[in-house]
Amino acid sequence: MRKVLIVVDMQNDFVAEEGVLSSEPARKIVPFVRDQVQKALQAGDEVIFTLDTHREDDKEFAKFAPHCVQGTWGQELIPELKALAKQQGGDRVHYVKKNRYSAFFQTDLEEYLGLSPSSTRAAVDAVEIVGVCTNICCYFTAEELANRDVPTKVYSSGVASFDEEAHRFALAQMQSVLGLEVV
Repeated sequence: MRKVLIVVDMQNDFVAEEGVLSSEPARKIVPFVRDQVQKALQAGDEVIFTLDTHREDDKEFAKFAPHCVQGTWGQELIPELKALAKQQGGDRVHYVKKNRYSAFFQTDLEEYLGLSPSSTRAAVDAVEIVGVCTNICCYFTAEELANRDVPTKVYSSGVASFDEEAHRFALAQMQSVLGLEVV
């Protein structure tokens, strides 16, 4: 069975105290996310780290302060996960640079998960999601998985948002509308 943990945007600009769009809820989930990554790697599962990645003139900056600019400290995976991936990951770790809310938009994620007709990989059997922000990038990536009928589990203790009301709403929508398992 091919199981993949997708870790959404656990980057300095979203998580670290000095990050441009950082929030306390994002920092609070770090131990849980780190444990999930470690469990997945120890079980022999794959881990995908999505990395929000923007050019300096990205149009998204009309909505949000400039963040996760390619090649900057803010765009890097947080140190706790970076070290773990380097020490234990090997070929079971894959990075997806994205510049939109869904990790599927103009990336190799569909191919990597074995979901495209031209994929050379076996199709993923199950996906688990942790990361930030629950109501933005986690939600839109989860929605794409639901549209592809991939059994998906979202850990409510492993996702966070700067907006608590939107966080709760997104989790409820993932469960009731998308039909995902929210634990």
